[in-house]
Amino acid sequence: MYCLFSSLLTSLSDDLFVVCGRKKVLELASALQELARRTGQLGAMHWLEYFLYTPSIASKPPYLVLQLRRAPSGEPQAEDIVAAALFFEYRLAGVRTRVFSTDDAVGFRSVIAAPDERARFAERAACALLKSGAHVVLATHETHDQSGPAPASVPGTLLGYRQRRVGRMLTLAPSYEETLARMGRLTRRNLRYYRRHLALRLRVEFVGDARTQLSFAEFKALDGSSLNPVRNKKELWLRWRNSCEADGGFLAGLRTAEGKWLSLLGGWRQDTTTVIHWQLNSAGYEHDSVGIVIRSFFLEHEIANGARKLLMFGGTPHSIRYAFDEDTIADLVLCRPTLRSAAMRVLARALVRHSDRARTNHLLQTLAEVPLRTRDRFSRESAAVIQERGGPADWASRLM
Repeated sequence: MYCLFSSLLTSLSDDLFVVCGRKKVLELASALQELARRTGQLGAMHWLEYFLYTPSIASKPPYLVLQLRRAPSGEPQAEDIVAAALFFEYRLAGVRTRVFSTDDAVGFRSVIAAPDERARFAERAACALLKSGAHVVLATHETHDQSGPAPASVPGTLLGYRQRRVGRMLTLAPSYEETLARMGRLTRRNLRYYRRHLALRLRVEFVGDARTQLSFAEFKALDGSSLNPVRNKKELWLRWRNSCEADGGFLAGLRTAEGKWLSLLGGWRQDTTTVIHWQLNSAGYEHDSVGIVIRSFFLEHEIANGARKLLMFGGTPHSIRYAFDEDTIADLVLCRPTLRSAAMRVLARALVRHSDRARTNHLLQTLAEVPLRTRDRFSRESAAVIQERGGPADWASRLM
């Protein structure tokens, strides 16, 4: 795999370093999880194996930019890591583009840093890649800074910036009924009604920990008969492996008294935060809305076990999305004033105009929509804040 940098740990500045290569990045998984805990971004660095090897991203080399307290003599230790940002380099038909992007359109698992340093570190990391040979860098991150990026450090750089309000997290109350009371009437009705409705037809049980009760072969067979089977078997394997074997992973299920699985949920937990990554619903139970039923049981289960935040990775078309907390997400674009970066922006605008698939690609959409200015012309007013509620658009499909 080609890497822009000549060694696996390369210095970018006095305190910034880059780790290149999937294996080397994966070796830092535990340290990155601890960093996410320290910065209050619980769950943001779990399932790193999945996000490095999932087929949609497997052709893109990863670059982990680290801010360290001191230059490491070997592998960076958890206590030495101050901040981290994970970028991937785009390819076109296998050809390097020198276009880099974080891989999360809602900024949940892209830039890991203390809240008051997150925006600044995102810009420092993007600038460091630009100085090292990148032509375009997109850093999407959560921010609490309403003023936009500060002027900095690469002469001639073109800068684009926007902020978005995105519904991502559901705050859970101490009890299930209190949590429902915070939701809209239709959402409360659905979560209660379909659970009662199914119980009248079938004897069902919720299994909070199904990891030891399903082999991959059984999981594969269930997926094959589900409403939306996963066609790529590597993707399917990564979902099962990380749900059942990765640090913090979970597999929960709803089954009949006879042992037939009706629905499954997979994801991960860290402390008081739970992330649902995927859901499988068996075909033939569409009128019973087993997907809503398992979410009702799962919410109750997580609350009882101390969860206080729930994220549905990729969003959801269910009306529960209207109860999500809104966070401010920033898209920062830095470009060299080169023919390559100009051609990439022209291509992005053309593709977004004519291709539905391109419109769901976060990098292409951002390059097409966000105007670029030289830093001396950039102002706070150029960073418009737009609304983006969690809805039917699958955020997971908007990753690179």
